[in-house]
Amino acid sequence: MTDEGPAGFPGDWLADPDSPASDVELALLLVNSHDLLEDPPDRLRDLEWLDRVLRRAGHPELAGELTSRQLPRLRRLRDSLRGAFEARSDEEAAAVLNPLLRNAAAVPLIDVDPSGTTSMRVGIGLSGVAALETRLPAALAAYVAEHGARRLGVCGSDPCRCVFVDRTRAGTRKYCCSYCNDRRAAREYRRRRSPGLA
Repeated sequence: MTDEGPAGFPGDWLADPDSPASDVELALLLVNSHDLLEDPPDRLRDLEWLDRVLRRAGHPELAGELTSRQLPRLRRLRDSLRGAFEARSDEEAAAVLNPLLRNAAAVPLIDVDPSGTTSMRVGIGLSGVAALETRLPAALAAYVAEHGARRLGVCGSDPCRCVFVDRTRAGTRKYCCSYCNDRRAAREYRRRRSPGLA
């Protein structure tokens, strides 16, 4: 994306860029570490981009736990999670996410944080890529169970293939960010004005 702000990603990839990213949003950020509009497209050649993104997204502890030796696992996780965003049905999303959940032994556990708040979490006691391999598929599975796979998508502005979470009331989001929305609108405008240029 060429409209990246200081965070290293478009602000509209997250629901609230001023709050820590949810695990669903961390999954989105990881998948979008492969961006066809960037040169080179793969931003996981090293940890520089991901480290900066995780820190800016409110997860400095996670950024500090990742090592360059974990890059192959991060790339495999990224490629696997993409399938959930590409799924056209809840069944397809389940076919992608259930094996990831089984392989990571993503067992929900009761967690009581220092403030006394009790919640169900996966990945307790895990760090680095092991935590991501557990938490991200579990977060996407919970999201699909609550909202349906139709709320996860892939940008409709070719050649971009970045993913998004559709938080619109009507479920009509088609683009990963405002830049791609504007790029697509400009292309459509040019096509209408000069049909031979499409």
